[in-house]
Amino acid sequence: MLKGSLSHHSPFTHLLISLIAVVVSFLLAMFVGTVLALIFFDINIFTDLQAIDINSDTVNLSVLKFYQSVYSIGMFIIPPFIVAFLVSKKVREYLFLAEGTNISKVLLATFIIIFSLPMINLLAQVNSHLSLPEFMSGIENWMIDNEERAKVVTEKFLVMNSTSDLLVNLVVIALIPAIGEELLFRGVLQGIFGKLTNNIHWGIIITAFLFAALHMQFYGLLPRMAMGILFGYLLIWSRSLWVPIIAHLVNNGMAVITKYYISKGDIPEEMETIGANENYWFTGLVSVAIVLLLLRVFRSICKRKA
Repeated sequence: MLKGSLSHHSPFTHLLISLIAVVVSFLLAMFVGTVLALIFFDINIFTDLQAIDINSDTVNLSVLKFYQSVYSIGMFIIPPFIVAFLVSKKVREYLFLAEGTNISKVLLATFIIIFSLPMINLLAQVNSHLSLPEFMSGIENWMIDNEERAKVVTEKFLVMNSTSDLLVNLVVIALIPAIGEELLFRGVLQGIFGKLTNNIHWGIIITAFLFAALHMQFYGLLPRMAMGILFGYLLIWSRSLWVPIIAHLVNNGMAVITKYYISKGDIPEEMETIGANENYWFTGLVSVAIVLLLLRVFRSICKRKA
């Protein structure tokens, strides 16, 4: 029987299995997405690449968002269940989905994310001033170009003219990434790297780095890595993947909702970069102190519940 058949193999083997599962599932999802786009939108992505080219004047954002949702599910959500099925007889326990959560943990995790925003913006400011040595200027220029392209993609994706656009973006940009990225990075990879290094803290840090690097945005590396570390400790202490999933969803969802109400003129643009002002060092360090305090409370609550 396949279930749990590879449980006795080494963490390195489990890592290879994870990578293979991600690649194979991603390729299959791209094929399925192409077929579904043809069925639902009557667009053949193979012959009409302009339809999903964000820089094209004829890009179809509905098709692009649909296609991204399908391959995100294939890349992030399906592989963890395949890996868990192969390396454990208890799939839900392996992915930390068996343990539920409660309102106190959810509220604390939500507050941690909210109060971490100035800290994240401080790290973004620090990250923006980092530069590579002169001999790596070619790589740095490539990263800057990637950053600009990613910014264009984000701005176009976040154009919302109606409530339905908002709901679609909440699913595509907030819900699916929150579930998928937490399943793959915290549910699978964090445990594997923790075993490889024989240190759960290194497992959290390495996974957070990979989580940040996946976005291919060097100038957002530090803030995303910090967020990944927060998600990692929320999982370790709560023993429930639902906690970092909800925290991730809150983080992404706030960004989408804030952008929507800014575009409507209901809230000022400054809300998008809270803490990123002339006093960003002060607000950032205050944010760090509050987040550390909340994390300590969160950990003590989790220990008490245990």
